[in-house]
Amino acid sequence: MITQASSDHYNDIIRIYNEAVISGSQTADEKTISLKEKLPWLKQHTGNHYIIYVASVDAEIVGYLALSPYRHGRSAFSKTAEISYYVDNNNQGKGIGNLLIQHAINQCPKLNIESLIAILLSCNFASISILKKFNFKKWGTMPKIAKLKNRSVDHLYYGRHLT
Repeated sequence: MITQASSDHYNDIIRIYNEAVISGSQTADEKTISLKEKLPWLKQHTGNHYIIYVASVDAEIVGYLALSPYRHGRSAFSKTAEISYYVDNNNQGKGIGNLLIQHAINQCPKLNIESLIAILLSCNFASISILKKFNFKKWGTMPKIAKLKNRSVDHLYYGRHLT
């Protein structure tokens, strides 16, 4: 089931995000974060325009997706959102990411969002694959600017116009 996140879900969102940090290839954060550190970001997602959705299986939160401001505060981008999504390690490969993305795309007209941008690391092959499945196109590459442990990887921009 997919629902809008509430403050009751914040600890699960942080848990899932920290799993991605530890994996080393899903986010450019290299240190896990606390709820206190992430709280301002979480509170940006009121559901009026930007929102977080959570996926649950048997009442357990197993993934989330955020539609966040792109270039916050710049009104020319008000109909554009950055899409990011994470699924906990035990539930990856089960279609939860697909469900979250499809749900978010379906909700974008109600949220007055016309374009989505995903910003990701080039080593995140699973995410690239799922974005392509949903007709996102590669819009840009920032070559070798992310330094992960012993390697440099590209920072990619994928996007999709919904209208």
